[in-house]
Amino acid sequence: MAVKLRKKALANGKISLYLDLYNGEERKYEFLKLYLYKRPKDELEKQHNKEVTQTAENIRAKRELQLGAEQNGVAPALKQKVNFLDYMQSYIDRYTKKDVRMIRYTLRYLQEFTGSDYLSSKSITENFCRDFRVWMDDHPNLTGETPYDFFAKFKKVLKQAVRDGVFTTHPAQDVPNKKPDITVAKDILSVEELQALAKADCSNDQVKRAFLVACNTGLRFSDVKSLQWKHYQEGRLKIIQNKTQKPVIINLNTNAQRLLGEPGKPSDFIFTLPSHTGVLKSLRVWKDRAGLSKTVTFHVARHSFATNLIIFGADISSASSLLGHTSFEHTQKYVRIVESLKQDAVNRLPEIEL
Repeated sequence: MAVKLRKKALANGKISLYLDLYNGEERKYEFLKLYLYKRPKDELEKQHNKEVTQTAENIRAKRELQLGAEQNGVAPALKQKVNFLDYMQSYIDRYTKKDVRMIRYTLRYLQEFTGSDYLSSKSITENFCRDFRVWMDDHPNLTGETPYDFFAKFKKVLKQAVRDGVFTTHPAQDVPNKKPDITVAKDILSVEELQALAKADCSNDQVKRAFLVACNTGLRFSDVKSLQWKHYQEGRLKIIQNKTQKPVIINLNTNAQRLLGEPGKPSDFIFTLPSHTGVLKSLRVWKDRAGLSKTVTFHVARHSFATNLIIFGADISSASSLLGHTSFEHTQKYVRIVESLKQDAVNRLPEIEL
């Protein structure tokens, strides 16, 4: 199967790029919706032509490999050892719908999650997909419905990868991806459940202590990981939040101070934590040992801190200040969560027969 990159001059002065596919008997054309300037006027247009031509050539090479494999009735070697990051980029290169920008961002965060330029398709399991989904929920730059939207795009690319033979089954098919609903509480850990975690053994003591500190301070994972002893002064933490770049002062209770451990040098990190993926794995095993069926993440720790503050009588102003919120609007959702929990408690009372 021969696949040639061809050009066609258009009336608007541009050049359209397309693929010429010929198997010796039948010829087909695939228009790439990629365009060149016929007579580039400046360096910017010349650079555009260079980049678009390279993109088209990458698509041509991969299309030739795919069609050649299909013609021979076997999967190409590329699909056996495919770098999924490259596959996703090639998907983006040939994608023409308006949501392509969101898919580009999804790829960017997938690369950040993996921490590498290479991601074997064989490593993309259901657990990998679940961890990626949770990681996005905890990411300081991803808020609101953004994690939902990005994971939906990720699943869309995986679905196409199944069609292309990269996977035999969809690895994220059964991974839930629900839109956030501020009227429904996330998994909130009660004081009793926090006590169960504290008593249970965790394979990584640093993860255990850091998580329990988050439950007592409301700190995000990114802030906990970057904590240094210079941030600790006279029973308080003074930090600049990674997400908002706003300063926040957190008064520490006895639990939190004890969990921090013995002070070190000002430049020393308070906790030495593994990658976010490693943290998630430790949390998953730990909560099972504690007998909890709820999801346990640092995002849940922050929600639990805020909700328990209000349950035990903190006013919205104090809660907002401790969470480092820039407005009461963000904190108000925790008040609604508490009201929802109260209503659930009332609804669970047994019926009285009259």
